[in-house]
Amino acid sequence: MKKILYFLLIMPLVTVIMTSCEAELDELWKNPNKYVPAPEEVTSGLFTHIQKTRFFQEDYGEWWWQHGDGTLPSAIQITAGYYPRADAGSNNLYDAAYTYTFALLAEVEYGTYVQTGNGNCQNRFNWFYTDLTNYGDIRNEINKLSGEEYDNTIIYLKLATVLKDVVALQTVDLFNKIPYFSAFNGSLGEFSTPYDEPDAIYKSVVEEFRAIATELPDIYNKMSAVAKKTFEQQDIFFKGDVNKWIKYINGETLRACVRVSGVTIDGLNVNSVITEVIGNLPDQDYTCKGRMTNRNNIAGAGDGELLTRALYERWNRLTFPDVMMTQMNHGTDKFEAGIDDPRLPLICAGFTPSEDADDIEFYGVSGDKERNRKALLGLVDPTSFGEKGMRRNGYPQKGEVTNNCQSLATAAGLDMIVKGFPWTYFNPVTFLFTEWEYDISTRAEIDLLLAEVALKGLASTGKTAGDHIADALTHSTDFWYGMNQAEWVTSKPPTTPLADAILRPAAKPEASTYAANLKDRFNAANGEEAKMEIIMQQKYIHLNMIKPYELFAELRRTRHPKLEPITTPPSYTQYPPLTGQTLVWERFRYPSTQISWNKEEFIKVEQDDNWVNPIFWVPQNKRSENYFLLRAIKN
Repeated sequence: MKKILYFLLIMPLVTVIMTSCEAELDELWKNPNKYVPAPEEVTSGLFTHIQKTRFFQEDYGEWWWQHGDGTLPSAIQITAGYYPRADAGSNNLYDAAYTYTFALLAEVEYGTYVQTGNGNCQNRFNWFYTDLTNYGDIRNEINKLSGEEYDNTIIYLKLATVLKDVVALQTVDLFNKIPYFSAFNGSLGEFSTPYDEPDAIYKSVVEEFRAIATELPDIYNKMSAVAKKTFEQQDIFFKGDVNKWIKYINGETLRACVRVSGVTIDGLNVNSVITEVIGNLPDQDYTCKGRMTNRNNIAGAGDGELLTRALYERWNRLTFPDVMMTQMNHGTDKFEAGIDDPRLPLICAGFTPSEDADDIEFYGVSGDKERNRKALLGLVDPTSFGEKGMRRNGYPQKGEVTNNCQSLATAAGLDMIVKGFPWTYFNPVTFLFTEWEYDISTRAEIDLLLAEVALKGLASTGKTAGDHIADALTHSTDFWYGMNQAEWVTSKPPTTPLADAILRPAAKPEASTYAANLKDRFNAANGEEAKMEIIMQQKYIHLNMIKPYELFAELRRTRHPKLEPITTPPSYTQYPPLTGQTLVWERFRYPSTQISWNKEEFIKVEQDDNWVNPIFWVPQNKRSENYFLLRAIKN
């Protein structure tokens, strides 16, 4: 009966994935007394649920709140959080709620509202346990099996362990000590879970990754033909391709080892492990597309519970920051092939003052809110940074301002973007109007990890760090062109030839010339820190909106790329103005629920629960280093 209950629980999830046999299974499900699912059908559905909840589908509520001012993406300057207003003569030029109250984090009382740590960010702690409860169910179910039933199902426990461990490390990266070794044991009667040492968790995860990657071929070969078919249908990431799973696990092993390469963990030789995995890493972009990828109704309410809906509803906050723009647009304001980053028209929305698709310009937005206000009012001296990146005289806003994402659903709305927005936004075609695929792992991200490995001599990669940088640029261009050219959403918005040509270029921008120039710039950079700045700039540009938590981890670990200091006028009475604020934010605080749910163990780590204690993997020589510039880029 327990199996039947499990099966009924996962029925909607299995329906999403299985297509050819849907009608037959629907008939079976109508009368569960006539159909007792095999163990592999039970565990495979639970496994699919894990893939969807914390990975594939992602959470609309989390990202709706995140894509605003003062939250994680704008705090680490993946977005600039600029909110345009129609009247350039008023003081209400932007939403100044850049609530960097974390600037005073050392004095903030526990439970005080802090925008950057509010709500869904801290929920990342709870979600590790709630969204992965099926891991414990799979483990408990398989532990009761033997013989052929065990052989047909153990693969789901192994891969669920991989996914659980991926999220475990993400949780460590945000909070440091977390309950891990005794987690997911509620069904076994263990409800008080100690907070484990983060270095021990990393060591255990790397060891599990290596063991599972080694075991997978034999495990798969022991499965029956029917069980393999079920695995193929239920595995929404790799469709049952074990070789891709091994490469993915190796890529996650590489990430974990690079993350801890600046500290010593007893019993873990990261150089040896990196050398072991380097020959079998992902050699293509791994993305996942399914029926629920992006079914936004662009003219109205979205489909719900999807990252893409959150991007659509908050697009008017998603201006492109100078931290990235100044590393992509190098010559004049105009896009110049070979000189400027070929990903610019794919990631960013271009602006044409002449209403000519061959004449487009890109203007970044400062992370310094006060500077944005002065630029809008014409109070910034154009000679302070040349004309580049400045708001042009005569363009307080050309035409009506798109303050509401709903106006993107009209051809006039898209035309306003390309004809009336000197400030650059993330490209709405790429991020909103195509069947956006979930990024499981991309070649460019692997290239950038290998660039750091080669630069620091962690292992021999067979290439120079500069070669890996050039590879990353090429592979990243391929990835973002593919995202930009993906199928339109079902409710495709009306467009015009001008908007189409600028926001969805027919030909992939040529990347080899810029890749060679980037390699030369990297090789000419003076010293390891200058080179790490370029590696991390490239990681920011490539991952941008799709992996902000990964970028937050790398920012704290490397102290690169350097962000702009924060200066804001008063926005609301409870928030004081900030001037050149550069205090480093190191971690999230535990959610207040831990005080009541796990009080006995929480008391043991309470003294570490603040915003400024570095995660264990931050090297000692980096802990006193700021990750901010001394002044705004366009000061």
